[in-house]
Amino acid sequence: MITDKIKAVNRLYGQSDRHVSAFKRRACLACEQGCGDCCRKEDLHATILEFLPAAHHLYLSDSYQTVLDRIQQSEDTTCVFYDPYGKEGHCSMYLERGLICRLFGFSATTDKRGDKKLVACKKIKEMLVDCAPGAVQQHAPNMSSYYLRLYGIDPDLSMEYFPVNQAIKKAIETVVFYFDLRKEPAELGEMV
Repeated sequence: MITDKIKAVNRLYGQSDRHVSAFKRRACLACEQGCGDCCRKEDLHATILEFLPAAHHLYLSDSYQTVLDRIQQSEDTTCVFYDPYGKEGHCSMYLERGLICRLFGFSATTDKRGDKKLVACKKIKEMLVDCAPGAVQQHAPNMSSYYLRLYGIDPDLSMEYFPVNQAIKKAIETVVFYFDLRKEPAELGEMV
C-alpha cells in the first residue's frame, strides 16, 4: 500500500534529520540565512518516492492541483516549493521536503579511495575549512546510504531521477491516482 511507503519514507526522514542535526552541531555548519540557492539550482534532480510525503500532504489538503498547474505553466527549474518570502529555508513544504533537500549541504559521498567528500555548496564548504574539517570523515551522513535505504522501500519509485519539479509532479500523480482509484482513506493513521 502506498500509505505504508509514505510511512517508511517519513521514518527514514526522521533518521536522516537526526543524523544531519548531529553532524551540523559537530561540524559547526549551517545554511546561510535567507540563501535558498540550492532550491534554484538548474540541475536539481530527485526521485518520485522522496516526494510522496509532500504529494500526500498536498492531496489531503486538496491543494495538489495548484502545484500541478504551477509546474505546468512554468519552465523555471526552481523548485515549485521554493518561497523566497517564506520561513525555514524558504520551503513551503519544509516538513515534507525531499531527501535531497534534507541531505544536500550536510552529507557526504565516498570517493574511490574511501574518503568522504562533503556534498555541499561553496559557502558551506568554506565554513567547514574554518570550523571542523575532520568532522566529515567521522560524522557526516553518507548520502548513498540513505538513497539505498530509500530504494529498499520501493525500487520502482526510487530508481530514476528527474528534474525536481518533474519528480514532484510524478509523485502527486502517483498519490492522486492511487487514492482516487482505490477509494481508500488517505489518512496515514498512527506513525510507528
